[in-house]
Amino acid sequence: MKKFSFLSLILLPAILFSFTGSGQAQNVTIDLDSTFQTIRGFGAANIVDWYGQDLTMDDVDVAYGTGEGTLGFNILRLRISPNPADWDNGNQIETARKAHEMGALVWAAPWNPPADMYDPNSDQRKVDPTKYDLYAAHLDSFRVFMENNGVPIYAISVQNEPDYANDWTAWEPEEVVTFLRDYAPMIGTKVMSAESFQFRLSYYDPILTDSLATANTDIIGGHIYGGGIAKYPLAAEKDKEVWMTEHYTSSDRSANMWPDALEVGKEIHRVMNANWNAYVWWQIKRYYSPIHDGVDADTDNFVDRASVGSITKRGWVMSQFSRFIRPGYTRVFADGPYERGYVNVLTSAYVDSARSKMVIVAVNGESAEKDINVNLNGLTTHSFSRYITSEDDNVEQLDDLQIEGFNFSATLPANSITTFVSSDLVATSVEEPLAAPLNYQLHQNYPNPFNPGTSISYHLPVNSNVTLKVFDAVGREVATLVNGQQSAGEHSVNFNAAGLSSGVYLYRLETGNFVSTKKMLLIK
Repeated sequence: MKKFSFLSLILLPAILFSFTGSGQAQNVTIDLDSTFQTIRGFGAANIVDWYGQDLTMDDVDVAYGTGEGTLGFNILRLRISPNPADWDNGNQIETARKAHEMGALVWAAPWNPPADMYDPNSDQRKVDPTKYDLYAAHLDSFRVFMENNGVPIYAISVQNEPDYANDWTAWEPEEVVTFLRDYAPMIGTKVMSAESFQFRLSYYDPILTDSLATANTDIIGGHIYGGGIAKYPLAAEKDKEVWMTEHYTSSDRSANMWPDALEVGKEIHRVMNANWNAYVWWQIKRYYSPIHDGVDADTDNFVDRASVGSITKRGWVMSQFSRFIRPGYTRVFADGPYERGYVNVLTSAYVDSARSKMVIVAVNGESAEKDINVNLNGLTTHSFSRYITSEDDNVEQLDDLQIEGFNFSATLPANSITTFVSSDLVATSVEEPLAAPLNYQLHQNYPNPFNPGTSISYHLPVNSNVTLKVFDAVGREVATLVNGQQSAGEHSVNFNAAGLSSGVYLYRLETGNFVSTKKMLLIK
């Protein structure tokens, strides 16, 4: 295997510290000229027949309101029961109608087809290919039923978790392609791909490399249980939105545990930075969810009537994004050279279509307070409103941050999430605009430490010939992740260390005269 030279090994600590800095402050540059995805929104599911309870009307107000004390959601996921007689399950129609009237996009996914549509020749639960037309008609009849009851359906998924079909229906990737290519036009609304439980590209690449299936698919949707968060260039190339359509960070503990609840903030940041358009949690109302149901996490028994319908710490963290980043906002460049001790300080920025409002969300997942210096790169605003969720605060509004010039500094408390909101943004020319987005940048891998997979991202200002390699602590090359020409822009690659032992590893990006090396920690 290839090794670093002895001189390289001597210089390696200096290289690492030259790129990690002093650790005193994280510099972040905002650039409106470097834009990414349009945000479709945030939300969760209300699967009434899963837990046997529906949302109350007050729950809907809390989930889909946008004012103080609400979550600010705008997406609602429903389940398409295989039995049409169950479609009016409890108050599902009334709560869905109210969410729609409050501006929510309502979409639905099937777990199973009607019993008479199963393939009798399959050992698994599968839809009979000779009945794909009936299955499409079944899905569309749900759309018609809901619309007749005042709930327009924004999109319908082909299948929930076709690759994790223990209790529901399985689909092979080629079967999904066939259905989308030949039968999706029978569904009278937007069509979402089948939702892989781990966002496996083996379910999406075949769709997007088939011209007819691509034309009939509006949204690429998937779950991220055990992995899957990464940029998906093929979806961008085909102009398809990518939605995270189901996940929960944990279900074995209360959503009010801190700083555990902050993990969802880190996750939403990663999903947004992967250029995905929407984030949809699992159940809206559960003890581990945004709204509490009064059930004890340890016993699964109803014990706390006072907590029923209350927003949990996890919900408050989610609302730091969902209340302020509204549908139609665009994510813009917000990044800078990583500082030592700032691995879990994560910043993203968004602007409205008029470019007059900006939202910056900063997650501090470190156990100490952290300072950030934000360069607005030619943008002016009088002030930022500030909202914080921490162990002691729930989207607490702080004093406005007054701005002079093109920069501001802020201190992020330990284990907290802060949202900065400006409503009077103006782009102003400056004599020497910063060019941070025009520089080569290698970012810290995430998660770190990791086991066994992690994602490495980097920025190329121009088309470049790139090598990205991983080395062990003594300089032996263990993996080549990238070796070839790549276009300008943001890139991300996954590294799987399943075959490696625990320890410190180094990854090095090299292109032209630019070389950057960072370290990461594998813990098994």
